[in-house]
Amino acid sequence: MKIRSSDPAYYQEVVKWFNVLLPKLRKHLYTEGGPIIMVQMENEYGSYGLCDRTYMTNLYDLARFHLGQDVILFTTDGCSLGYLRCGVLDPRYLATIDFGPTTNPPEVSFSSVEQFRPGQPLVNSEFYSGWFDGWGGKHARTGAKFVRNSLMNLMKYSKRVNVNLYMFHGGTNFGLWNGKPVDIPAITSYDYDAPISEAGDVTYKYELLQKAIFEFRNQMPPPLPKNTTKKAYGSIQLHRTSHILLGFGVRTASRYPLNMEMLHQYEGFTIYYVSIPGAPTDVELILAKFRDLAHIFTADDQLESVHWRGSLEWPKNTIRFDLRDLPAQTHLVLLLENTGYVNYGRGMYNNIKGLLGNVTLNGQILSDWAMIPLKSPLETNEIDFPQLLENLPEQGSIYNGELLIQEDDQPEDTFIEPGGFSRGIIAVNSHVIGRFDQKLGPQKRLFIPKQYLHQGQNRITVCELRTVIQSPPNVTFFDHTEWSDGTGVQYDDYQRSLDPYHIS
Repeated sequence: MKIRSSDPAYYQEVVKWFNVLLPKLRKHLYTEGGPIIMVQMENEYGSYGLCDRTYMTNLYDLARFHLGQDVILFTTDGCSLGYLRCGVLDPRYLATIDFGPTTNPPEVSFSSVEQFRPGQPLVNSEFYSGWFDGWGGKHARTGAKFVRNSLMNLMKYSKRVNVNLYMFHGGTNFGLWNGKPVDIPAITSYDYDAPISEAGDVTYKYELLQKAIFEFRNQMPPPLPKNTTKKAYGSIQLHRTSHILLGFGVRTASRYPLNMEMLHQYEGFTIYYVSIPGAPTDVELILAKFRDLAHIFTADDQLESVHWRGSLEWPKNTIRFDLRDLPAQTHLVLLLENTGYVNYGRGMYNNIKGLLGNVTLNGQILSDWAMIPLKSPLETNEIDFPQLLENLPEQGSIYNGELLIQEDDQPEDTFIEPGGFSRGIIAVNSHVIGRFDQKLGPQKRLFIPKQYLHQGQNRITVCELRTVIQSPPNVTFFDHTEWSDGTGVQYDDYQRSLDPYHIS
C-alpha cells in the first residue's frame, strides 16, 4: 500500500473514513452558522515528494461532495516554489504556506506563493508561535517579542495577508501517540511554547499578542483570562507489583516473525518468543532489521526465571551474551517498542514497526515464533508473591502506588515528576499519560488534567524500562512544570536544525 496516494488500496480507506467524518462536520461549517471557516486537505503534501495529482483532485471532489460548494478548501505547504508545485496540484485549492517568525520582510516570506498564484490571498496557515521538543534536545523557546513583531509585520504588509497561529494552545501527546518528525521521537508534552500553555494557562506571549492584535484592529483588549488552579500533592512511594512481560494480548504463531502492523498493533509494544538451544559459550544475536527499540530477555517456559540481556536501538542490531548457565532449551524473548511513527516527509512511507526481518543466533535463523501485541503495557497480572518478582529483571517492571485526595478536596490539575525512575511510561487511574525519560529530558514533569483524578485513592502506575534510581522509587506532584534545560534555545538556532521551511 502506498499511503497518501491514489493507490486504490489506500484511497478506498480514505473514502470510507471521509464518508463518516465529513458529514459530521458539515453542520459546523461557517456557512451553516458554525465555527469552521476553512477545511484543509492533506498537510505539507509537497514535502512528501509523491506529487500525485489524481490523489489531490480526488480529495477535493470528495470534500466538495460532502461539504458543499461554499466552504474554502485549502492546502498547506512549505514556503518554496517546489513544495507548492508538488503539494497543491489542483488549481481549485487555495494554496497556503507555513513559516515561523523571521526578520525577513513579508515580500520575501510570501514570494513563493506570489510566484505560484499571483494575486491570491497571502495565507500563512501555520505561523509557528514556538516549536516542538524531541527527547535529548533543549527545550525550544521562541521569544514573545520576536513572535509579536514578526506577526505584526505580516499583518501590516497587505490586506491580502491572513495568518493562523500554530500553535495557539499547547497540548499533550497523551498515551503513546507521540510522533517522530524525523529520527528523534517527540516528547509527551506538546506545549510548543505557545501563547496558551499545555495546561491551559495564558502566558506573557499571549498578553503581548492580545495587545498587539487589538491595537492593530483599533480596539481595546478585554481583561486577560484567569488561569486554572494547579495543585502540588507532594510525593508518594511506588512498589513493584508486576512486569510488562506478563501483559495481555492475543497470541499469534508464525514460522518467521511478523511486524507489528501485520498484528494490528499500531502503538506501544509487542512481545516475540522463540525457542533457542543452549550454548556452552557466549552467543551473537543479530536482528536483521527492526524498529525502533528491542529489549532482549531470555526465559524459561513459564517466565519464572527471566534474564535481561540488553537493549538495541536501530540501526544497532547485534548483541552478544552468555548462555552457559541456562537450560538446554530456553526462550529468547524480544520486547519490541514503537517509539512513534514518522509524521513528516518521505520517511512516512513504509514506516513499519517491530521485527522486519530474520533473527539469527550464531548465524542460525530462528523460526517458529509466538507474538503477543500488548493491549496496554501497564495492564498485567499482578504478582502476589514477592519471591516470584525476584525472578524477573528490573527492566520492564511495573510499579504501583496510591495518591490520596481527601473527600473534602476537589481534584485539580497537577504535574507529575517520576524522580525515582529512569525511562518508561506513566498512567493515572488507567489513563496512560505518556512517556518519560529523566536522563534525556528536556521534559521532567508530565501534565495531569484534573479530569483524570478523583476524590479518594488514585492509582499511579509506572512501567520502568531501564532501572529505578532509588528503591523504593517515588513520584512527586507539583503545581507547575519544569524542564531539565533551564536556558532554552533561541528560535533561529533550533529552527534551522529541525525546520526545512525556515527562512534565513
